[in-house]
Amino acid sequence: MSQDVERIEHDVQAALDGEEASIAERVRAITLRALSQGVLDAAALRKVMGAVVTGAQQGIARPGGERTAALREAVRGLDEALVSAAEATQLAVQEAASRTGEFSRESLKTAVDQLGALESQFVDTLADAAKSASGHAQATLRDLAEHARNSGTAVGGRVGSALSQLARAVPAAAREQVEGGRQTLRNEATLLASLAAGVLRGIADRLHAAPPDKTEPPPTDRSN
Repeated sequence: MSQDVERIEHDVQAALDGEEASIAERVRAITLRALSQGVLDAAALRKVMGAVVTGAQQGIARPGGERTAALREAVRGLDEALVSAAEATQLAVQEAASRTGEFSRESLKTAVDQLGALESQFVDTLADAAKSASGHAQATLRDLAEHARNSGTAVGGRVGSALSQLARAVPAAAREQVEGGRQTLRNEATLLASLAAGVLRGIADRLHAAPPDKTEPPPTDRSN
Protein backbone atom coordinates (compact mmCIF):
# COMPACT_ATOMS: atom_id res chain seq x y z
CA MET A 1 0.00 0.00 0.00
CA SER A 2 1.35 3.37 -1.01
CA GLN A 3 0.39 5.34 2.08
CA ASP A 4 3.31 5.46 4.50
CA VAL A 5 2.59 4.18 8.02
CA GLU A 6 4.66 6.91 9.64
CA ARG A 7 2.71 9.56 7.78
CA ILE A 8 -0.58 8.13 9.03
CA GLU A 9 0.71 8.05 12.60
CA HIS A 10 1.97 11.62 12.31
CA ASP A 11 -1.31 12.90 10.85
CA VAL A 12 -3.41 11.19 13.53
CA GLN A 13 -1.12 12.46 16.25
CA ALA A 14 -1.56 15.99 14.88
CA ALA A 15 -5.33 15.49 14.74
CA LEU A 16 -5.40 14.93 18.49
CA ASP A 17 -3.73 18.30 19.01
CA GLY A 18 -6.80 20.04 17.61
CA GLU A 19 -10.19 20.74 19.09
CA GLU A 20 -11.69 17.64 20.68
CA ALA A 21 -14.94 18.12 18.79
CA SER A 22 -13.13 17.76 15.45
CA ILE A 23 -10.93 14.75 16.29
CA ALA A 24 -13.28 12.02 15.08
CA GLU A 25 -13.92 13.73 11.75
CA ARG A 26 -10.23 14.42 11.16
CA VAL A 27 -9.25 10.83 11.97
CA ARG A 28 -11.99 9.53 9.71
CA ALA A 29 -10.67 11.67 6.86
CA ILE A 30 -7.09 10.50 7.44
CA THR A 31 -8.20 6.86 7.49
CA LEU A 32 -10.31 7.18 4.35
CA ARG A 33 -7.47 8.85 2.48
CA ALA A 34 -5.07 6.07 3.46
CA LEU A 35 -7.44 3.22 2.64
CA SER A 36 -8.43 4.65 -0.74
CA GLN A 37 -4.85 4.56 -2.02
CA GLY A 38 -3.58 1.37 -3.61
CA VAL A 39 -5.83 -1.58 -2.84
CA LEU A 40 -8.46 -2.11 -0.16
CA ASP A 41 -7.70 -5.59 1.15
CA ALA A 42 -7.23 -7.25 4.53
CA ALA A 43 -3.52 -6.42 4.69
CA ALA A 44 -4.12 -2.74 3.95
CA LEU A 45 -6.87 -2.59 6.56
CA ARG A 46 -4.63 -4.13 9.23
CA LYS A 47 -1.81 -1.75 8.37
CA VAL A 48 -3.93 1.38 8.44
CA MET A 49 -5.90 0.44 11.57
CA GLY A 50 -2.67 -0.25 13.44
CA ALA A 51 -1.12 3.04 12.31
CA VAL A 52 -4.21 5.05 13.28
CA VAL A 53 -4.37 3.56 16.77
CA THR A 54 -0.62 4.01 17.27
CA GLY A 55 -0.85 7.63 16.18
CA ALA A 56 -3.75 8.20 18.59
CA GLN A 57 -1.73 6.71 21.45
CA GLN A 58 1.19 8.97 20.60
CA GLY A 59 -1.15 11.93 20.49
CA ILE A 60 -2.18 11.55 24.12
CA ALA A 61 1.25 10.50 25.40
CA ARG A 62 2.70 14.01 25.22
CA PRO A 63 3.13 16.11 28.38
CA GLY A 64 -0.30 17.02 29.66
CA GLY A 65 -1.81 14.83 27.02
CA GLU A 66 -3.42 12.05 29.02
CA ARG A 67 -6.76 12.79 27.40
CA THR A 68 -8.84 9.65 27.32
CA ALA A 69 -11.74 11.47 25.65
CA ALA A 70 -9.45 12.41 22.75
CA LEU A 71 -8.41 8.78 22.31
CA ARG A 72 -12.03 7.68 22.34
CA GLU A 73 -12.87 10.24 19.68
CA ALA A 74 -10.00 9.03 17.51
CA VAL A 75 -11.23 5.44 17.76
CA ARG A 76 -14.74 6.61 16.90
CA GLY A 77 -13.37 8.30 13.79
CA LEU A 78 -11.62 5.07 12.82
CA ASP A 79 -14.83 3.09 13.34
CA GLU A 80 -16.74 5.52 11.11
CA ALA A 81 -14.11 5.27 8.39
CA LEU A 82 -14.36 1.49 8.48
CA VAL A 83 -18.11 1.81 7.90
CA SER A 84 -17.28 3.48 4.60
CA ALA A 85 -14.69 0.81 3.83
CA ALA A 86 -17.31 -1.88 4.39
CA GLU A 87 -19.71 -0.06 2.10
CA ALA A 88 -17.03 0.24 -0.58
CA THR A 89 -16.21 -3.46 -0.36
CA GLN A 90 -19.87 -4.39 -0.64
CA LEU A 91 -20.36 -2.20 -3.71
CA ALA A 92 -17.17 -3.53 -5.31
CA VAL A 93 -18.26 -7.15 -4.80
CA GLN A 94 -21.69 -6.39 -6.20
CA GLU A 95 -20.11 -4.73 -9.23
CA ALA A 96 -17.74 -7.66 -9.72
CA ALA A 97 -20.59 -10.16 -9.40
CA SER A 98 -22.49 -8.34 -12.14
CA ARG A 99 -19.59 -8.81 -14.56
CA THR A 100 -20.53 -12.31 -15.58
CA GLY A 101 -17.50 -14.49 -16.19
CA GLU A 102 -14.86 -12.00 -15.04
CA PHE A 103 -14.66 -13.10 -11.41
CA SER A 104 -14.89 -16.57 -9.92
CA ARG A 105 -17.26 -17.43 -7.12
CA GLU A 106 -14.24 -18.36 -5.01
CA SER A 107 -12.71 -14.89 -5.35
CA LEU A 108 -15.95 -13.17 -4.47
CA LYS A 109 -16.52 -15.49 -1.51
CA THR A 110 -13.02 -14.67 -0.22
CA ALA A 111 -13.79 -10.96 -0.41
CA VAL A 112 -17.08 -11.50 1.43
CA ASP A 113 -15.32 -13.55 4.12
CA GLN A 114 -12.76 -10.76 4.61
CA LEU A 115 -15.59 -8.26 4.92
CA GLY A 116 -17.23 -10.45 7.54
CA ALA A 117 -14.03 -10.42 9.60
CA LEU A 118 -13.66 -6.63 9.55
CA GLU A 119 -15.27 -5.94 12.92
CA SER A 120 -13.22 -8.60 14.72
CA GLN A 121 -10.10 -7.23 13.03
CA PHE A 122 -10.94 -3.79 14.39
CA VAL A 123 -11.55 -5.10 17.90
CA ASP A 124 -8.33 -7.16 17.80
CA THR A 125 -6.38 -4.04 16.79
CA LEU A 126 -7.67 -2.23 19.88
CA ALA A 127 -6.97 -5.20 22.15
CA ASP A 128 -3.44 -5.68 20.78
CA ALA A 129 -2.71 -1.97 21.20
CA ALA A 130 -3.89 -2.13 24.81
CA LYS A 131 -1.41 -4.91 25.55
CA SER A 132 1.55 -2.73 24.56
CA ALA A 133 0.19 0.53 26.02
CA SER A 134 0.38 1.79 29.57
CA GLY A 135 -1.46 4.09 31.94
CA HIS A 136 -4.61 5.83 30.77
CA ALA A 137 -4.10 4.73 27.16
CA GLN A 138 -4.01 1.07 28.14
CA ALA A 139 -7.12 1.33 30.30
CA THR A 140 -9.02 3.25 27.63
CA LEU A 141 -8.09 0.90 24.78
CA ARG A 142 -8.92 -2.14 26.88
CA ASP A 143 -12.30 -0.61 27.75
CA LEU A 144 -13.00 0.25 24.11
CA ALA A 145 -12.14 -3.27 22.96
CA GLU A 146 -14.33 -4.86 25.64
CA HIS A 147 -17.23 -2.54 24.89
CA ALA A 148 -16.93 -3.29 21.17
CA ARG A 149 -17.02 -7.03 21.82
CA ASN A 150 -20.04 -6.79 24.08
CA SER A 151 -22.07 -4.07 22.40
CA GLY A 152 -20.86 -4.07 18.81
CA THR A 153 -19.47 -1.31 16.64
CA ALA A 154 -20.67 0.96 13.86
CA VAL A 155 -18.70 -1.05 11.31
CA GLY A 156 -20.16 -4.28 12.66
CA GLY A 157 -23.66 -3.05 11.98
CA ARG A 158 -22.72 -2.04 8.45
CA VAL A 159 -21.00 -5.35 7.80
CA GLY A 160 -24.07 -7.29 8.92
CA SER A 161 -26.26 -5.39 6.48
CA ALA A 162 -23.74 -5.84 3.67
CA LEU A 163 -23.41 -9.58 4.22
CA SER A 164 -27.15 -10.13 4.07
CA GLN A 165 -27.30 -8.39 0.70
CA LEU A 166 -24.22 -10.10 -0.72
CA ALA A 167 -25.56 -13.51 0.29
CA ARG A 168 -28.13 -13.09 -2.45
CA ALA A 169 -25.92 -11.38 -5.04
CA VAL A 170 -22.78 -13.50 -5.13
CA PRO A 171 -23.89 -17.15 -5.55
CA ALA A 172 -26.03 -16.49 -8.59
CA ALA A 173 -23.63 -14.29 -10.51
CA ALA A 174 -20.13 -15.72 -10.58
CA ARG A 175 -18.75 -18.64 -12.53
CA GLU A 176 -18.08 -21.86 -10.69
CA GLN A 177 -14.49 -22.58 -11.62
CA VAL A 178 -11.27 -20.67 -11.98
CA GLU A 179 -8.96 -21.32 -14.88
CA GLY A 180 -5.31 -20.80 -14.09
CA GLY A 181 -5.39 -21.79 -10.43
CA ARG A 182 -3.91 -19.76 -7.61
CA GLN A 183 -2.34 -17.06 -9.77
CA THR A 184 -5.71 -16.30 -11.31
CA LEU A 185 -7.26 -16.06 -7.86
CA ARG A 186 -4.51 -13.66 -6.76
CA ASN A 187 -5.04 -11.54 -9.85
CA GLU A 188 -8.77 -11.44 -9.26
CA ALA A 189 -8.26 -10.53 -5.59
CA THR A 190 -5.96 -7.65 -6.52
CA LEU A 191 -8.38 -6.38 -9.14
CA LEU A 192 -11.28 -6.59 -6.72
CA ALA A 193 -9.31 -4.80 -3.98
CA SER A 194 -8.37 -2.05 -6.44
CA LEU A 195 -12.00 -1.71 -7.42
CA ALA A 196 -12.98 -1.38 -3.75
CA ALA A 197 -10.35 1.33 -3.20
CA GLY A 198 -11.73 3.23 -6.17
CA VAL A 199 -15.25 3.00 -4.80
CA LEU A 200 -13.97 4.22 -1.41
CA ARG A 201 -12.39 7.26 -3.07
CA GLY A 202 -15.79 8.13 -4.45
CA ILE A 203 -17.42 7.69 -1.04
CA ALA A 204 -14.75 9.85 0.59
CA ASP A 205 -15.24 12.58 -2.00
CA ARG A 206 -18.99 12.47 -1.43
CA LEU A 207 -18.61 12.68 2.34
CA HIS A 208 -16.29 15.66 2.18
CA ALA A 209 -17.97 17.55 -0.64
CA ALA A 210 -18.74 21.11 0.34
CA PRO A 211 -22.48 21.71 0.91
CA PRO A 212 -24.15 24.06 -1.53
CA ASP A 213 -24.05 27.70 -0.59
CA LYS A 214 -27.54 28.55 0.59
CA THR A 215 -26.66 32.10 1.63
CA GLU A 216 -26.48 33.51 -1.88
CA PRO A 217 -28.71 36.60 -2.06
CA PRO A 218 -31.69 36.64 -4.46
CA PRO A 219 -31.20 38.22 -7.88
CA THR A 220 -31.37 41.97 -7.92
CA ASP A 221 -34.30 43.52 -9.72
CA ARG A 222 -32.70 45.57 -12.51
CA SER A 223 -35.93 46.62 -14.16
CA ASN A 224 -35.83 50.10 -12.58
